[in-house]
Amino acid sequence: MSRSDPAFEAAHDTLFAVFGEPAQVRRKRSRTVPVRVVVTYNVRELGDYSQGLSRVTTVKFLNTEWRPRAGDRLQLPAGAFLIERIVVDDGIVTETVLHG
Repeated sequence: MSRSDPAFEAAHDTLFAVFGEPAQVRRKRSRTVPVRVVVTYNVRELGDYSQGLSRVTTVKFLNTEWRPRAGDRLQLPAGAFLIERIVVDDGIVTETVLHG
């Protein structure tokens, strides 16, 4: 099975339907797009030699709904946030770190 297998996409769709929360995202002055995202709070980032560097909030997007970039604005029920950077994009899901 490859990552482009439809079974992986269907599994991600189900996971986002169950664990995702509604949000809105936009890039610069473009229109707002409704999406479902999976938010993980208090993720510990590790540096060299497993040194703890910081704790961040990550947000995962389904690429079929939105391909996030640094600088995109995300509106969650908890407030408005700026996407700081991309952690990983496997072609199906993109994981990002929120600013602050």
